[in-house]
Amino acid sequence: MSYEGQAHHPHPPNLGRPPNAHLVPDAGNRQPYVPPGLELVQAHWFVRHGERAPVRQRLVGQGEIPPVFSLCSVGRDFRTAVLTLDAPSAPTPLAKGALSTGQSTMEVRRLTEDVGSSARGYVGGSSDWCVCVSSIVQQANGPLTQRANNSYWGQLTDLGRRSTLDMGKRLRDLYVPLGFLPATLTSDTSAQVAFRSTNMPRTIESLHQLIEGMWPSRAREEGLKVEFKLRGWMDEDLYPNTSCGRLRKLDAASIANAAKEHNPSLEKLDATLAPIVGGPLRIDSSPRASGILDTVLAAKAHGFKTPPELDDPKTLRTLEDAVVHEWFDGYVNLEFRKLAMGRLLSSVRQTLEAKIADPREEREKTRLHVYSCHDTSVAGILNALDAFDKRWPPFTSHVAIELFRSSTPSASPSLLSFLPSFLRPTPAAPHFLRLRYNGRTLRLPACAPEGKHLPGSNGKVCTFDAFKDAVAKVELQQDEWRRMCGNKAE
Repeated sequence: MSYEGQAHHPHPPNLGRPPNAHLVPDAGNRQPYVPPGLELVQAHWFVRHGERAPVRQRLVGQGEIPPVFSLCSVGRDFRTAVLTLDAPSAPTPLAKGALSTGQSTMEVRRLTEDVGSSARGYVGGSSDWCVCVSSIVQQANGPLTQRANNSYWGQLTDLGRRSTLDMGKRLRDLYVPLGFLPATLTSDTSAQVAFRSTNMPRTIESLHQLIEGMWPSRAREEGLKVEFKLRGWMDEDLYPNTSCGRLRKLDAASIANAAKEHNPSLEKLDATLAPIVGGPLRIDSSPRASGILDTVLAAKAHGFKTPPELDDPKTLRTLEDAVVHEWFDGYVNLEFRKLAMGRLLSSVRQTLEAKIADPREEREKTRLHVYSCHDTSVAGILNALDAFDKRWPPFTSHVAIELFRSSTPSASPSLLSFLPSFLRPTPAAPHFLRLRYNGRTLRLPACAPEGKHLPGSNGKVCTFDAFKDAVAKVELQQDEWRRMCGNKAE
């Protein structure tokens, strides 16, 4: 979500150029990307998916907002894996006595099915919630017609694919010249990267585009299967997981409080917006303020004109402020922070520590972790670390957590200094950490005091211990999370 007037507005005037990715600095900038005296050891990138269609159908006919976003020419047809009975070259054993099967693929095209006033469905229609297809659409009581490239609710559009493709290329241009990542992804070098996505089409497809941008087919070993990981819903930690009963209660209380405090600011817009949205717009109204903002900003991102009343920067800022309070005020509560982001930050901390403990990369070979996730993921990380700017994260927003190692060992005196040099253990090199959001280095409050950051970094490069202390305030292990949520172990 973004619009002109945001401090970090990512959309340039010429529609079609991917947003945000241009904020990633190139390695050849005047300032060296890696601070002098440090070596980049590991990076974790959390990337919100690219532009998508609105999550529901709203404001149809207002301005140029269409009933269906016809913006998905890339995602029409698919190839799916199937078992086959036709002369399998690699037989696959099933149950005893079953026919021999093998592996094959099938070309498929997904269509959508709507349900009108009767119980019988019909092909096409605009109520499908999460597919991006070439569909056959039947207008009410009318003939079947072909409508190509429709993008249904919440699905990644062609612009979203382009944005994440460009983001991947930017990562390649940033990290390959530094020697941090290989120029070619092969079976020997693939262990240097790890990919993970939430189990949603828009994030999975965004991840695939990121990978394609980083290592296009010409830079991948022929036949290499690029692996990426998904988690089950109960184990997902890349966003505040509402399978947690206690988190749901805290969130509901926070939303109710936000409505009480910030609905008055929306009430001032009634004369302007009520005729357009169908009634007074509130945090807890129907439609909700968050839904209207989502539709407007998704439309604007794709160049659809919105009604003048919803094109006013002050109006949009008022809406955004109310929605940000609705979604993220819960983070003032430490228990909410722990349940929402504690597992993820604990996992990151453990992964970083494992990397520090293996400087020769004998076991911990992964240098780059890429997570394809959501606005609530990006904002959640920033909130948990007291670095949120209270603005909604635009499409393809990204948080980068980068681990550095000092190129010179610690100069602290050793109790073993009396030993000959060849008998002394190699002193551990200090490690530092940097947090970047949409290409800007952030100052974490935990790293502000003297001794908590790299000298000369103006507080922008934390000592690893300072970062670890900040994470310790909110981190949870899986068993702790289940207990606090009231969830029973599977």
